[in-house]
Amino acid sequence: MRRVQVNVLSLGVGLLLAFWASRLIGIDSFPPFLDEGIHVNYSENILKTGPLSGSDDGRQFVLWWYLLFQSPASAPIWTARVATLLAVLPGVAAVIGIGRLAAGVWGAVFAGLFYLFSTYHLFFERMALADPISASAISVALYFAYRLSRRVNRWDACACGLALFAAFGAKVSAIPYIVVPIAASLSLSPACHSRREKGKWLAVALAIAVGFSAVFTLITVSRGYNPFVYLFDTVNTRPDYTLLHMMLSFIPRSQPEVLDMLLVYLDPLVAVLLLLAVIYLMIRRQLYLPLCLFLPLMVLLASKRQGSRHLIEPMTILLLCGGIALACVVQRRGRKIQALSLGLVLVWGIAHWLPFAWTMARNPFALPYPERDYIEYVVSDATGFGLRELQEYLIRENARAVIGVFSNCQGFRYMSWDALAVTCPVLNPSGAHIQALVNELNARKADGTFAVLEEDNNYVPASAPGRLVAVIDRPGGRANLRDYDLTP
Repeated sequence: MRRVQVNVLSLGVGLLLAFWASRLIGIDSFPPFLDEGIHVNYSENILKTGPLSGSDDGRQFVLWWYLLFQSPASAPIWTARVATLLAVLPGVAAVIGIGRLAAGVWGAVFAGLFYLFSTYHLFFERMALADPISASAISVALYFAYRLSRRVNRWDACACGLALFAAFGAKVSAIPYIVVPIAASLSLSPACHSRREKGKWLAVALAIAVGFSAVFTLITVSRGYNPFVYLFDTVNTRPDYTLLHMMLSFIPRSQPEVLDMLLVYLDPLVAVLLLLAVIYLMIRRQLYLPLCLFLPLMVLLASKRQGSRHLIEPMTILLLCGGIALACVVQRRGRKIQALSLGLVLVWGIAHWLPFAWTMARNPFALPYPERDYIEYVVSDATGFGLRELQEYLIRENARAVIGVFSNCQGFRYMSWDALAVTCPVLNPSGAHIQALVNELNARKADGTFAVLEEDNNYVPASAPGRLVAVIDRPGGRANLRDYDLTP
């Protein structure tokens, strides 16, 4: 028995090391996305204004986490991405652990491999975003709640509650996953249990998750912050809509985008098989993971910001269901069937994952994107494409100072941390700061000073008081960068 446990531990460690290597190699290949620069900037501002600075953004724990790793001597974007990857590791371990609890060694193997070969997770977990960190904490909560299938243990309930609190602190949109301990208490039954003991377990988990979150919220509110701004800004509300009507009306409109995401990041056949795996678990009355998949997903899809990166945990649970279902099918078969199944998963994984990883490292523009992700990460004003070319041009011109009047200026500032002195004036989407920006550009005229303005942006000036010296084209011909020499 001890030998089996050692082998399982070795297997888990091996999968974690493979995951770490697969995500770390070329982690800086994708250009900085706008939100990455914003997160790092918020963490930098904490040093100036206090630990609760940026609490309105609803992801304070992530800002504190990035702050632990930042220093003027480091590459801020690269460092934040690696810090994100570190925070994801507990979630990966939890996925492997759930596979082990649900379907033995084969469950751990297939759950770990499905996660390892997920191009969706490869794309989003290598960016400095709050979503993968929050999702990692949710996966940990899923694991400790799943242990209720084996035993009723108060420490498991405490760990589940603390993980949900960490997920909430990492991103406020984790609130729907308060359903995790509830789903566990309703669908998981240890060998020896009573409703009273399970009720106490649930009460402990909820008390810690809700209690700690409430205390943290009260502290931030008492300091003048509203951590729920993000939620109010994302819910698709209208005065004549009830909340239920809003959810039921908006969810169908979200389905094409979710389907597009599944078909692009997963093979169409694999996407169908994963959905069938969820049905298979439901038929076998293994309802815990399906409940944790669909109930929060309905709430998330009721948001007008249900972009791909906001669905990391549903995608994780979907892959987990696939791994567990496959393990349930093969674990009682002969060794030949088991070896064949493992071989097919490895062949599919390498054939599916390797071209995506190679393209992401060599030419991320050529990646296969869902339509919405292509718009958001490649051709919108939030994109990081074109920043490397801008940096190279300004270095060649021996720029002494750069004023970045474009949306992703913070991303450019951090990627140029040791090479250029970049200033990022505050932009107001309402356009109220345009005249102030013009005045600042006029005041900053000096030898070696350059201003970079963004085309197709209604809240930046149309031009700068200097000589246009270069235009950096971006994909799709949108949000191109215009470089002005402000030499008097």
